Amino acid sequence: MKMITRFSLYGFLKNLNFSEPFLILFYLSINLNFFQIGILVSFLNFCINIMEIPSGAAADIYGRKNAMIVSLSSYIVAFLIFAFSDSYAPLFAALFFFSIGQAFRTGTHKAMIFDWLRRNERLSEKTKVYGFTRSWSKYGSAISVIISSVIIIFSEDYRWIFIFSIIPYIAGVWNIACYPDYLNNRQTAGMGIKQIFVHTFRSVKKSFTDSRIRELIVQSMGFEGVFEVTKDYLQPILKAQALVIAALLLLPEKESTAVVVGAVYFILHIVSAMTSKRAHLFAGFFTSEKKSIAVMILAGSCLAFVSSAGMHLKLFIISIAAYIAYYILQNLWRPILVAQYDDLAESSEQATILSIEAQAKTVGIAVIAPAAGYIADNHGIESSLLLLAIIMMALWIYSISGKKRKTCN
Repeated sequence: MKMITRFSLYGFLKNLNFSEPFLILFYLSINLNFFQIGILVSFLNFCINIMEIPSGAAADIYGRKNAMIVSLSSYIVAFLIFAFSDSYAPLFAALFFFSIGQAFRTGTHKAMIFDWLRRNERLSEKTKVYGFTRSWSKYGSAISVIISSVIIIFSEDYRWIFIFSIIPYIAGVWNIACYPDYLNNRQTAGMGIKQIFVHTFRSVKKSFTDSRIRELIVQSMGFEGVFEVTKDYLQPILKAQALVIAALLLLPEKESTAVVVGAVYFILHIVSAMTSKRAHLFAGFFTSEKKSIAVMILAGSCLAFVSSAGMHLKLFIISIAAYIAYYILQNLWRPILVAQYDDLAESSEQATILSIEAQAKTVGIAVIAPAAGYIADNHGIESSLLLLAIIMMALWIYSISGKKRKTCN
């Protein structure tokens, strides 16, 4: 099997996480409010934050294949705990294991792709190849939505989506185990904890002292953080629309919700897959990838404002359309952003640098999620979306002011 196919298969299997489109609805079904959900999101990202950089360093030192197997195995444990949770407390244990999966995965697989491209003298194609492999992740998400909707319709219980999620993750472990050993990229067999901290310190120092990496990290913290929080509000909005359809067609609430959520997420992921595959073409419209990133941040702010206005005016279809556009925008953003890190980081530190970027994103989420959840509970989702739009506008101002400072210097 060709390596690009295996890279794509990894993303496809990873995104067969049947719980993702219905996770917020699962939380609401066990009587959690938005503030409690915000605390869970914050806890997850706090745990990821603690483990993110050391896990990236461990992957660089002890082997990236090994780190990926630890990641996928931790997800499986998390799904099992989710499946048997019916109250608030056990969810923290599930999210702890989920955070291990996230921390050991982020940055690691991207570094493996870049190493393979470098070995085969194809680095000039990095945005194109990463966009292609990411598109298969989105195809996996699209199929996942259909399967999870069917599971909920027939079982009428959200817990089954966690049980079925275990199957593709076992297949994912097998796929990673079949990667060639040179992609493990272990630096030194005898390195210990001290070497991990030295390696980590060196990479963190570079992230703060290199102005371009620092700017990318701040942009990622804002854009990705707001995106992750914003998408949590789509599910209850879709459920509200599903209740209208249920009343018209005399369908049970869970069945109508599964149909509406499934249909919207399926379209969203298919369009996102097509978008991600063409991210390199979008970047080509601008004189630099930096300019394309600034444009996407401004567009994200505008879409959040539109979504907030749609909620305020009770025109939910506008909010849904704005979110879909934001989701498409994020799938243009991600391949372009990740490709820039390869230009700025050495091969031996890529997993760590990308883990630092992922950690910055979790900091953004951990700070924003509880505040946005509190505002949503007390002032409505439209007010929370307005806050997120303002954050994005501030990020855009930061991005363009940074360019002006560099020009002046």
